[in-house]
Amino acid sequence: MQELFCHLIGDYLIQNEWMALNKKKEGLIGIFSCAIHSITYCLPFLLITSLFRVLIIAIFHYIVDRTHIVEKFIAIKNNLKTTENFGFPKEKPEYVSFWLYVVIDNTFHLLINHLIINF
Repeated sequence: MQELFCHLIGDYLIQNEWMALNKKKEGLIGIFSCAIHSITYCLPFLLITSLFRVLIIAIFHYIVDRTHIVEKFIAIKNNLKTTENFGFPKEKPEYVSFWLYVVIDNTFHLLINHLIINF
């Protein structure tokens, strides 16, 4: 349960709009904003695990947030060749695709964090 709260605090309470809007952008602004977000995201985890594990969580959080790995996973799962509409069929309303993407993205983060902290 602590892992869940750390994730929610880091990804939703600490992350600001600038980080959220820029972390996937090309160039230095994207790299910098995603790095700042990944570092600040991990602050709550310092209360429940070692600094070494927190650094690993930060690295994996950066990879998931900076890349399009979640959209690619969704597209492969849906047997699509495109990541448009967050990897869902174009017929699915964008607002539904967006929220399904958010759930899958959060599941990726929670699973990775759990594995890093507990193994």
